[in-house]
Amino acid sequence: NGVPLNSVRYDTPTFAGFSASASWGEDDFWDVAIRYAGEFSGFKLAAAAAYSESDDNCSGVAAYAGPPVPAPGVGCAGTQGSNGIDTTEYFQVGAYLQHVPTGLFVYGAYGDFDVDGVANAGNDYWYVKAGLRQRWTPLGHTVLYGEYGDYDNDAASSEVELYGVGLVQEIDNAAMSLWLTYRHLEGEQTGTGPIEDFDYVKAGALINF
Repeated sequence: NGVPLNSVRYDTPTFAGFSASASWGEDDFWDVAIRYAGEFSGFKLAAAAAYSESDDNCSGVAAYAGPPVPAPGVGCAGTQGSNGIDTTEYFQVGAYLQHVPTGLFVYGAYGDFDVDGVANAGNDYWYVKAGLRQRWTPLGHTVLYGEYGDYDNDAASSEVELYGVGLVQEIDNAAMSLWLTYRHLEGEQTGTGPIEDFDYVKAGALINF
């Protein structure tokens, strides 16, 4: 589900690269996921798909205003049935493929979020990133990539497109990654026309411990 919740979860053992998980918790939600990771003929492949569903008592909530994840207590319209219970559904799938000898890779993801019984209250997105990962310095691998994303929000009748490029330098001895990225966003909303473009540069570091 992606957020801390009161829940129980079971993860299966990994068999031939495949594994699955399922969880259930208050008040009420459940989700299932399946994953695969393996290498063959010089290629590394990882993929995952998940479905999450949440029911919440949203009586008195006037309008959908939630994020693109079905977190309990968020994303309900209070219009489904006499008790104001709505069901939010979220499906997502992603895959990563890398040619190990050359370091060429591609990653793609798709997600769809809906509020059951409430028209134009969901959103969906798809995203792709491709690039090169090579060890050019003793520090660790260097990653160069380009990215594109498309995000549609039915509730706001809006669409945002993302274009970006980035650089990541891994430092093996410190379990650290330094990164620098540039992104360009273009948006449009029905009834208001184009939204002013937005550009930004960000940099940072991540240490795994």
